[in-house]
Amino acid sequence: MVHALSGSPGLAASRRPGDDGENVSNPHLIGLDWGTTACRAYLIGAGGEVLARVTDGPGILRVESGAFGAALDTMIAGWPALPMILSGMIGSRQGWKEAPYAHCPAATGDIVAALTRIEHAGRAIALVPGLSCENGGMPDVMRGEETQILGALEIAKQDGGVFLLPGTHSKWAGVTGGCIASFRTFMTGEVFGALKDHTILGRLMREGAPDADGFARGVRASTTLTSAGALLNRLFATRTYGLMNRLPDTALSDYLSGLLVGAEIAEATKQIENPVTIIASPALAHRYTEALKLLGHESALAPADCGAAGHWRIARAAGLC
Repeated sequence: MVHALSGSPGLAASRRPGDDGENVSNPHLIGLDWGTTACRAYLIGAGGEVLARVTDGPGILRVESGAFGAALDTMIAGWPALPMILSGMIGSRQGWKEAPYAHCPAATGDIVAALTRIEHAGRAIALVPGLSCENGGMPDVMRGEETQILGALEIAKQDGGVFLLPGTHSKWAGVTGGCIASFRTFMTGEVFGALKDHTILGRLMREGAPDADGFARGVRASTTLTSAGALLNRLFATRTYGLMNRLPDTALSDYLSGLLVGAEIAEATKQIENPVTIIASPALAHRYTEALKLLGHESALAPADCGAAGHWRIARAAGLC
């Protein structure tokens, strides 16, 4: 179940660390959001602002022979020797060193208490733990999203809300009193990719410009689903609409995307009345914003650099900077 404060506003009109006139000229921290397929590194100032960044670092699966130290050195070459904090899959079993999950409900202090420490080239590095929770007896986990959520709270100076982090594995999290109370994972992006690239549904698809009408049709179709079995039936329409020329071949992937995103939203919002704050790239956030609107839900887009703001919040609470 996703919990949130009643009436928690979105983050559209937010402030950033450093907006109160703190000293923002000197770097104080290096933070890395190090995921499976990509890595973003931030040089962070005294007020939490981003002074420099690397956006195209290798994900953990692209680091040969687990040479994470060498990859780190390459990404931050030329930056000063500062405290470092790393979040994301770099702290997983496949990463540099496993940082055991902290359990929900988890506030900033709980995450600080669960930081895992390592050393590289004589420098101390803190690995942010992921979070785990239980939903109806099913364990769920996240790594990296907790840092982005805390960053969104830091920027907005809020302590509650419902947060959506869409992607390969979409996360819906409820925050109350500054604690990430619970969350749920939906494999929407991965299922879309598998169906598109590895089943008969993709055979008739042709690449083209994004088709908003096809996407909206898929979202609306999701409102007719009454069970998981109904989704399995409706998925086949992706093929038959193409065969019967009821959708152009360039719209079929958008229809499939809309159907899956709509099914995700319908399930995730069963127990949610609050506006949803989306933490995502503009393109992906736009898709979810449109789908939420079609299904009658309010949403707002979180500002950029939530990851860096989360690094700063955790590091400051841990006394790293």
